[in-house]
Amino acid sequence: MFDLDGKAAYAGKSSKLRSRLRQHFVRQDSSVVSYGRLDIWDISYVDWWETSETDRAEQKLLSTHQPYLNFDDEITSPSGSVDLNLEHPDGTVELVSEEEREFRSEPYNRSKQKLEHLLRMVDTIKLAGHSEATKKTLYAHQRIFHENVSEFLGVEPEEASADLSDWTE
Repeated sequence: MFDLDGKAAYAGKSSKLRSRLRQHFVRQDSSVVSYGRLDIWDISYVDWWETSETDRAEQKLLSTHQPYLNFDDEITSPSGSVDLNLEHPDGTVELVSEEEREFRSEPYNRSKQKLEHLLRMVDTIKLAGHSEATKKTLYAHQRIFHENVSEFLGVEPEEASADLSDWTE
């Protein structure tokens, strides 16, 4: 799954892609959505490959693309070769129109949506507890929020991290 900027956000495997995407994006009852790992607002498209080597192919995708929301396991390159052309997926599912992608990509809209996602995650953690993966997810979305707000404010992310006294003088 790729975000609005075309960065790899999450990778997984499924024997039934259509039902898995429906679980993520329509029903929103997959574990990666319900625990907040995947903010479906951010996802623009999904590339997919057909292969009988699902475990090794997933390893190759993870080690090549380094999706920023995959951190349950240590990412290692698969041993040996895998017949998978990463430059040419077997298919792509565009999840939003170009017009919708542009709307979602506007810094104001991205900042507002990401803040709402963070608030939902905090509520989920308060009510249901958290794991190490949930903590890492919260920090990943916090980093993205920081980047979105920096873009909205027209400052470099490093500037936005400056002491408040730098901004109030």
